Amino acid sequence: QATWAQGRQGSSAGRYPLLANFGLSSGPCHFEATLANMMAVMPAREKREERRTGRARAIRRVLPGTVLAAAGVAAFLCRRSPSHLAESVASVQPQDSSSAAVDPSGRKRQLRFGFSSPFEGMWRTCAVAGGTCRCTGTLVFSTLLGEPVREVNSDGDVQCTAEALGAPMHFDPRVCWCQDGIAWGDDVRKGLASLVRQGLTPRIEISTDESEEPTCDATSDGLWAGCVTMSRRWDTTVVPQVMQRAAPAEEQLDMSLRKLDACHRMAPHTSLRVLGVRPGQAGDSVSLPVSTASVCSVVYRPSEGALWTAAIPALYCAASPGTCTTTPCECRRNTDRKLELHTPEGRQCWACAEPGKEYQFRINALAEQMGGTSVSWWPPSGINCPPILWMFMDWRAVMSDCPVIFGYMCLLFGCLMVRKIEELSGGLIPWTRVTPLFGPTLKRGEIWRFFTFTFVHLQFLDLFHNLLTLLDALDVEGTPAIVLGDGSNLKCGVGAKQNFMCYPSIGLGSAHTLGVAVLSAMVGGMCSTWMGFKAVFTGASALGFGLSGAIVALYALYAGAELDQTTSVQRSFQDWVWLRLIFVGFHIAMEFIRGFSQKDVAGLFSHTAAFGAGFGYVLYFLPPMGDGSLLPSDRPYVVPCAYDTSEGLVADHYAPQCVRLFSQLYEYQVPVVQHNAWLMFITIIGFTVLNTVVLQRKTSSSEAALLAGMEVSAVCCTKKPQAAPGGRQPSWQGSNLEGKDIIFWCDVIDVSKLQLPAGGATWKPRLEVRLLGQDPRKASDALLAAEAQAAGRTREMEGAETLDVRESLFLPTKFSKATFVQLVLRNASPEASEAAVGVASIPLHQALRFNRRDFNEQRLKLSAVGAGSSVGAGRAVAHVVFRCLEVEELQRLQRRITKELDDRRFELQHYQREVDALKAIAAASETAADGGNGGAEGADRP
Repeated sequence: QATWAQGRQGSSAGRYPLLANFGLSSGPCHFEATLANMMAVMPAREKREERRTGRARAIRRVLPGTVLAAAGVAAFLCRRSPSHLAESVASVQPQDSSSAAVDPSGRKRQLRFGFSSPFEGMWRTCAVAGGTCRCTGTLVFSTLLGEPVREVNSDGDVQCTAEALGAPMHFDPRVCWCQDGIAWGDDVRKGLASLVRQGLTPRIEISTDESEEPTCDATSDGLWAGCVTMSRRWDTTVVPQVMQRAAPAEEQLDMSLRKLDACHRMAPHTSLRVLGVRPGQAGDSVSLPVSTASVCSVVYRPSEGALWTAAIPALYCAASPGTCTTTPCECRRNTDRKLELHTPEGRQCWACAEPGKEYQFRINALAEQMGGTSVSWWPPSGINCPPILWMFMDWRAVMSDCPVIFGYMCLLFGCLMVRKIEELSGGLIPWTRVTPLFGPTLKRGEIWRFFTFTFVHLQFLDLFHNLLTLLDALDVEGTPAIVLGDGSNLKCGVGAKQNFMCYPSIGLGSAHTLGVAVLSAMVGGMCSTWMGFKAVFTGASALGFGLSGAIVALYALYAGAELDQTTSVQRSFQDWVWLRLIFVGFHIAMEFIRGFSQKDVAGLFSHTAAFGAGFGYVLYFLPPMGDGSLLPSDRPYVVPCAYDTSEGLVADHYAPQCVRLFSQLYEYQVPVVQHNAWLMFITIIGFTVLNTVVLQRKTSSSEAALLAGMEVSAVCCTKKPQAAPGGRQPSWQGSNLEGKDIIFWCDVIDVSKLQLPAGGATWKPRLEVRLLGQDPRKASDALLAAEAQAAGRTREMEGAETLDVRESLFLPTKFSKATFVQLVLRNASPEASEAAVGVASIPLHQALRFNRRDFNEQRLKLSAVGAGSSVGAGRAVAHVVFRCLEVEELQRLQRRITKELDDRRFELQHYQREVDALKAIAAASETAADGGNGGAEGADRP
């Protein structure tokens, strides 16, 4: 209708385009005549238009995809496009309107870019999957469609397989591509490996002026600009330069070599240098003074090629079976033999073996070929074998990799043998006197007791508990390389066969483990003297708690820095770390329960302080974590501090370093943590000196104490005993305990295995305890007629086969090693006149030989004397308990007993009053009942 309306307004063909398209005249009078022809022609034309439109639509769809695919292939084959090059130039130039940078001297510097040929820097196909790729530069393992799977640095022939390149297994065809670079040589590799080993990040810089021959001195700072580019990890993920240190050490070295190639391709006619910067430094800045770097070396000059101008520290090859070093290295000992090996991925590596032990490396390779076909169940694998089992799995490996804790355990056992020899020899070796921690001895400068008291154990049970604690703390020093039952290795990162249940090696090392042991023992000993200055402290419990504190600190740093992302083993240890912390926490909780139940405040406080000392040692010294088999650098837990950008905090050349405990929420700057740890240690030392010199000034330095029947006292500055004519005696034989007033406490429990006298004789036994100044065992009459230094008797009892005595006797005396305790069984009947029938003797120092308890329980066999055979005194046994008290302790005991007696007397009086009241109530009730009954009877009478 619209066309018909337009047609009626004019007769020109221009006003009827639709009709003109069908070859009709433009007059309206012809519309009806040609309508049938028009309807017949329209379907054919519509079909042709639809086909033409479909072809155009198909071309529009295919052409852009083809162009994009071609662009992608071109970008993959040639990684250098104008935009990429412009970004690279912009990344190394200052943010200025001009393309040139100005150094401090005022002269302009311009990066020199150029290409030696149009095809330089292009990617080339070097091999298909299964072949050998000859490449010196960057090698990419990709799919046929160009998707990269693995990117590594190559220095020669490499097998183009997923196993050799460490890529995931696949079933589709793969291709290896090579981008040629520089053969950097062993010196550059060693230098970069030393930077990574020291925890430094390699920062690559490009020279801006070759005419000046820039070097590593401070005057050449204006001639260098940072080559700041993104880095690719082995799995082709792109990371910034500051995150490069998060990769394992071997991967960091590979990333640095590939980055050197990339920077060289940017400016092939300029020199390159490498700065070793700390993680907190501004490694991504355009310029960085060489004075802020720890290491500086020129690595490339156009006229000389690859070189390394800085000093290279010695790099030693691995010496344990199942390990090898991929960086060219040397043997630590000249007698070792250097072996050339290959990793499971086919990379060349080196190891050093002792002469005649090369077979051990081949055995480890054989374990890889076995593929776990062994049916052995012992040793167990990885996490299933905690440190407490390592000694039973392979004690030689434990001795080799954990020498400090292993040596300490052997030394503890040896010192226990010395203690037993001292008991058997009667104190010939003054071990008990000079090693335990006793407060008054500190007044004479005997500070070695802060360390030696951990070597004193009174019995094997105490030593056994501490040995278990040390066995469970073996991982604080390191993880031994123990071959497991399936052919793999206990230690993560060691061995040709991968073990996904391996045990991580994040220990402190032998030197720092010894430091933790010494410091924790010293701090625990100091704090124990605060609670009991006159008490005697022994045992290695403080040492065990110090090592536990170090373990908690290590794992707290591991979890806080999230080091799972930096390990060389593809598994997570986060859950295992928390499980290990739970075990340590359980040990600490049990100690607190024991301390509160036994009211051992001094021991509990000492152990807590030792735990804090071990924790503080790690935070102050920041020791290396592991031996490099799992983590990339010595201190991977030290990270740059997180900044709040909203407050405008920006790091120019240096950013503070921080440590994180357990999570990123608890982040602390390293100087602050070290200052607090140092302040805590100085405070402990200061208060110990104050307590010894000022607070305990009334305590005599000549004080002595008994420990298991042996004297504990000072040996320095003591009066020498009178020596025999022509002889000399050492000063330590001058006893401070000799002649000291003590209270000998003897509890007589019973006397058994007696018999009643025959013939109905009277038998009223009584036991007498005597202290003699001579040995009664050497006298024929047992010195029964000699006067005793002190004596006490029990009550008279009726004769029986077993006498239940249960009495306590307190005998005041002066301590002397020549004093003997004599038990005399007498017949107190009038006919016998206190005649002795049995006797037994024991030295005083042996009677006072206590172990873990504060008493010595003895069963002494009596010897018959006089008429003792008639009552069987020859086989009788006296059950007694010996204790030792000081005069002050006896007074305190007397006051306590008096108080208890008063309390019991008060309770007895209270109960007596209640009984009297009940009797009065009962009597009143009976009286009332009797009165009621009487009244009723009277009422019934007439």
